[in-house]
Amino acid sequence: MLIDIYDDRNKHLSVEDKKVAHERGLWHRTFLCLALNPRTRTVLLQKKAPGRVHFARPDYADFTVGGHYETGERIEDGVREIAEELGLNISYTELQPLGIRQTVVSLAPGWIEREFQYWHLLPLDASLEEVPLDGAEVSGLVQVDLQDAITLAAGDRDVVPARYMVRSGDGREFLDGELGRDDLIPGYLDVDRLYLRLFIAADRYLQGARKHLFW
Repeated sequence: MLIDIYDDRNKHLSVEDKKVAHERGLWHRTFLCLALNPRTRTVLLQKKAPGRVHFARPDYADFTVGGHYETGERIEDGVREIAEELGLNISYTELQPLGIRQTVVSLAPGWIEREFQYWHLLPLDASLEEVPLDGAEVSGLVQVDLQDAITLAAGDRDVVPARYMVRSGDGREFLDGELGRDDLIPGYLDVDRLYLRLFIAADRYLQGARKHLFW
């Protein structure tokens, strides 16, 4: 897969293979979003399918959708990732853009992420059963009450109730369970506390805010 490469001020430089870009730590763009249900006031997190990355990674509950822009794609073309990961055809106008997060992290030897992350909220009035999850990139989803998610990310609670959609053979299972802080990506809990920031942005969105949600 070829992706566009940028300098540290987000100016386009060239094109490179995605694997090479990570090995060399080259700046590139990614599309990400957090899905929230305005009616039930819940958020969705994803469980990635095994073997999707080139290093050992625990089965964390990640944000709903995330992926790389292919070379030549515009910002609004990132909705392709929603179709690939959730099986939903969403127009970019349905999203609430949150802003750009510029981040650098070494995830493994020879795997450096230097990213301009384009973050969005995805208002999605659909039950867990109504999400197709057709593609092979995601192994399951976790539905959590938004206020529970905030208290979990803030460290006020260690475990909260959750509902799971899990791939099972050719079908899907729906299970009631729990989500703990140990199930969340450690780097998103500390440093810039990304989980907490995104959950609070979602809460402000549900309260009617539409500007300056990210920072």
